[in-house]
Amino acid sequence: MNPSRMVLNPLFLAVTLALSAQAGLAAETGNTRKATKLDTTEVNATAAADPRFPAIAREIEDGRVQTGKKSTEIRLDEQAPVVNNALRETLIRLPGLLLSEQQIPGHFNVNYRGLGDPHESEFVSFLENGVPIASDWFGYPTLYYLPSMERVRKVTFLRGGSGLLYGPQVGPSVNFQMRAPAMDEHFEARTRHVGGADGLYATYNELSGGQGDLGWLVALDRRQFDGERDNEDSEVTGLNATLNWRQGDTGTWRLDLSGYDSESGEAGRMPNSFYEADPLLTTQPFNRLWIERRQLTLGTEQSISDLFRINATAWYATQDRYSRRTPRFLPGNLTPNLLASFDRQEFESFGVDARATLDWGDNHTITFGSTGYVDDSPREQRTSTVLIAPSGETLRFAQERETEYLAVFAENVFRFDRWSVIPALRVERLTLGIDETLRAPGLRRDAIDDRFTQTVPLLGLGLTHDWHEQGLQFYANASQAYRPMRFDDVGNPTANLGLGNDPDVADALNLEAGLRGQPVAGLFFDVSVFQIDFEDKLENFIVPGTTDIERVNSGDARHRGLELAGEYDFLHDDGDQSLKLHGSVALLDARITASQTASLVGKTPSYAPDHVVKLGLQYDWQQRLKIGLTGTLVDEHYWQDSNQGTGTGVFAIAAEIPAYQVFDLSAEYRLLPNLSLLGGISNLADKQYYSRVRSDGLEPAAGRRGHLGFEFRFD
Repeated sequence: MNPSRMVLNPLFLAVTLALSAQAGLAAETGNTRKATKLDTTEVNATAAADPRFPAIAREIEDGRVQTGKKSTEIRLDEQAPVVNNALRETLIRLPGLLLSEQQIPGHFNVNYRGLGDPHESEFVSFLENGVPIASDWFGYPTLYYLPSMERVRKVTFLRGGSGLLYGPQVGPSVNFQMRAPAMDEHFEARTRHVGGADGLYATYNELSGGQGDLGWLVALDRRQFDGERDNEDSEVTGLNATLNWRQGDTGTWRLDLSGYDSESGEAGRMPNSFYEADPLLTTQPFNRLWIERRQLTLGTEQSISDLFRINATAWYATQDRYSRRTPRFLPGNLTPNLLASFDRQEFESFGVDARATLDWGDNHTITFGSTGYVDDSPREQRTSTVLIAPSGETLRFAQERETEYLAVFAENVFRFDRWSVIPALRVERLTLGIDETLRAPGLRRDAIDDRFTQTVPLLGLGLTHDWHEQGLQFYANASQAYRPMRFDDVGNPTANLGLGNDPDVADALNLEAGLRGQPVAGLFFDVSVFQIDFEDKLENFIVPGTTDIERVNSGDARHRGLELAGEYDFLHDDGDQSLKLHGSVALLDARITASQTASLVGKTPSYAPDHVVKLGLQYDWQQRLKIGLTGTLVDEHYWQDSNQGTGTGVFAIAAEIPAYQVFDLSAEYRLLPNLSLLGGISNLADKQYYSRVRSDGLEPAAGRRGHLGFEFRFD
């Protein structure tokens, strides 16, 4: 990366002037009327939402400045229940997030505003209580784990400046904030059991209690189903234990221990002609994916004084990703001499994040801190002629991989009457190391033994202006971000890499301005316009005159559009019931503006539909009856940057993913004080569609499915 391009620009000048003004502002005399400062922390209590705008993130939470950024915050208990971790229903109130659907929970595929392939969610930061849950935060930022949605208290969705809070990412962040055990509460228990189509059985079980300054919670969830196609079965088991300790009146401590295991069949993708003839066809009957994850997290919040607070988190995580893969073939047409490949990637990581929050001067707040992260990630691949073998007997390649990362950052909220100005600075240093202990056969290059280091400064500037009487707020944000190199960018184990294979990071500038508020009772809206300039994207490039592959910074893209979200409660004056209509429209105009492949210039980036619309109607009567009807409408879009299909004849894969509309229904009725009935139908109209395509074909989405169940609570 060229540091001058990232720093020497108007954003750098604005941030520098704002930060340098801090010393003088610390001596303010307070002649102007103070701006309203929202609560920045609440030790011993659950963090409260902004009382004016409950649908956005708090101004400052856990040492993270969220004001001046576009944000959405949802509470899952305000909608009809999510069963079987259904992501489409979980994300229905998060505008613009595009779900590339598959029927198994082996991994999860999400993107936003056309920023990259959604495969394994590499362009969205997913976190649990502020801790990254990707396999390797940098070298392999893939999503193979999600927490049980029954444990989630709220979801915070940040755009633009999220990279200044959580580290490198040109896309947004999605933070699942988990429920904490209540202290001074008697014993409570709940058990949920749901059955449904395709052999679905899902159960969630929780025990919790507290005494004095201690609170504890233990949760066990299990989900299994057979799937619509052969070899599309899945089993998921999650176990979590949480302990909360209240340290007098000055702080809290939280300890989380979690385990997660999943096994999924992968029925395989297919060309369009196969899908049209039989969408239930299985093309890879032997493919399996196994995930094991363990994590220990310790966090604390300390109130040093009325003006100074510290938030710190340390975590240790391990993950084992193991897969068995075979080439695609048709039933009854098993090709001779096939090999099964067994790929194992292990991850052992440790991270620390520490942040301080200081209220200073007349009415200002600064946050600063540091994040460190290390990961050891060995990878090996074996092969076998036995397609259903549990492991391979022939070692094909092996690599020892490591990640080292350190970031320091500061962000200040200057408050002047109705205005807030929020400059931010973050400096990151990342090193990836690869030691190839066994090179794959057939490669001409030497075995890789190298380290790759990059240092990146990032700047951001946020603004807000409040019209308190009208219940409105203007916000704007300009923030830099980047996408770091990955393990495969610098050391692909199966490719002949060019001698100069050391790509730079891809960088981005996010610009957004909008208006949000609650101008009348029962109504909330948020509308904004945005532009993202994404430069030096990484792509494969064939070295001229050879078959060698080089990962190069190949070109730029521009993503701009409008995003509108709103919610209205038709019964806001009725204390016993509510009827909320919520919806969002994300309009996108994305273009590739420069590329080493000239034919790509002017094309639309992959997975960048012109519109993503989400709608919902939620009814709640006395917390006894909840009914939710939701819909997702997605425009047609391309699955690769060339905007072209691949293959010929019956093996052709169409260039576009057709537009689709899918609706879901969910309900809960509390029949007795301790007994609730659950029910729902996903894909209500039984729409036949697909939203996930890769170079080997498309993956059918699930048809109509129903489920019924019950939940029993004891308290």
